[in-house]
Amino acid sequence: MLVVTVVNLVSVPLFLRYLGPEMYALWFYVITFTGMFGFADLGLGVAVGRYVGVALGKGDHAAVREYWATGNAIAIPLIAVMSAAFVILGVVFGPVWFNKIQPENIGLLRACFITGGFGLFFSYYAQFWNILSQAHLDFRYVSVLRGIVVLIQVIPSLVIARLTGSPLWINLWAVAVGVLQLIFLMLHARKKYGLGLNLRAATLARTREMAAYTVKTLMNLVAGSFFANIDRVIVGRLASSAPFTHYNICSNVGQRLQGVGNSAMGPVFYNTNRSVQEGATKAGRIYDEMFVFLFGWYCLAVMWSAVWHPVLLRLWLGAEVGGVPEPLLTPLVAAYCVAAMSGISGSQLASLNRLGAAMGFSVAAGVLAAAGAWLGWHWGGIAGAAWGFLASRLVFVVQDIFTMRLVGAKGWANPGVWREGAVQAVVALVFAASYWLLPRDSFWLVLPAILHGSLVSAWLLRGPLRRVLGESRVAASAPAPSSTSKS
Repeated sequence: MLVVTVVNLVSVPLFLRYLGPEMYALWFYVITFTGMFGFADLGLGVAVGRYVGVALGKGDHAAVREYWATGNAIAIPLIAVMSAAFVILGVVFGPVWFNKIQPENIGLLRACFITGGFGLFFSYYAQFWNILSQAHLDFRYVSVLRGIVVLIQVIPSLVIARLTGSPLWINLWAVAVGVLQLIFLMLHARKKYGLGLNLRAATLARTREMAAYTVKTLMNLVAGSFFANIDRVIVGRLASSAPFTHYNICSNVGQRLQGVGNSAMGPVFYNTNRSVQEGATKAGRIYDEMFVFLFGWYCLAVMWSAVWHPVLLRLWLGAEVGGVPEPLLTPLVAAYCVAAMSGISGSQLASLNRLGAAMGFSVAAGVLAAAGAWLGWHWGGIAGAAWGFLASRLVFVVQDIFTMRLVGAKGWANPGVWREGAVQAVVALVFAASYWLLPRDSFWLVLPAILHGSLVSAWLLRGPLRRVLGESRVAASAPAPSSTSKS
């Protein structure tokens, strides 16, 4: 996920330069609408992943095959129908909602929605196979493949953007890469787990067994997908293409940071699935371990962006453009960092079949996000919308507290994380004194920014590195197994 994040962040100013503000905004109109179709598999993928994970925890491989086959039999036609619905809604209503686009580009917008529909199908069906690998705790392969796929997609897309200046050809390349990713996931599953489509193993009994969980997951996904980008939908309706582009750029940074944390949600979800027989104690340990690990890094992200965003944006986007989104970056980064931390509690609520509570929190956060963006825009323009969106994320803190009580975890109540946050705040203030010595727009501020990030990162890595080195020493000192034990 770090590779994915770096590649995407580096590519943003290049895409903006090659496509121009109008085409870049058009491209993100389609991407924003795609985010509202996060329920394209109607919750089936999460349900299959949970039941496959529980079956693997019990060692019931016949049940694994039946759950997987049943999921495939339903998922293929289901995702195809949802992709067609995406195309129809996008072509008909896209130009009406995103009405700030130039009239001569309406045909291009509709074409991008059509290609986006194909991309949606291959993306979600590939995610279905990705879930199978994660249920087998095969996170290394999933991570390596994702890093490679992003490189294959983004780098040629930059070339396409420079040569054509059109998001349509970028979307077509994304469809081709989606097909390639699906092929590799299917080949890996057949080789490592002995699973293909296995449609003959599908049973009505497994469908009924997964039905209730699937419906609850669907309700969560519909709510989450509808509200996932609701702030950007509101801003896209109210703002012209230039402010909308700046808001998207800063949201993109936040989403990439959240994506890094989301890479830990798979291990939380699937390890909690396998531990459901052991009660809440194991789930609480999983929660606290991941919370402590992520808190320090997201605290660094918020502190670092708050202190250094003037120079970082100018370095990233250029001196002329970089100063415009300055008021947006800090609140949007903070908002997505809070949401990323709540991914731990969200994953465990799904594993523990508390999806009703999860949906309640998701709906509340979405409604408040829409209200915050709308009210913020009318009170303070584009910056007000960003701060309104941040205020809405407090719902996720309430979700965390609910889950902490459910599994007996410390989470936000852990004094250690607050001590760590206080130390980081003091360090940030010390480095912020650099602004007394250098002008706000000086690129020399990059040097203390790098030093600040490096020192805190080294401090955060001390614990994990110590554990890794300790495990390596134990493994090196262990006696080699005899031939008898091998047999």
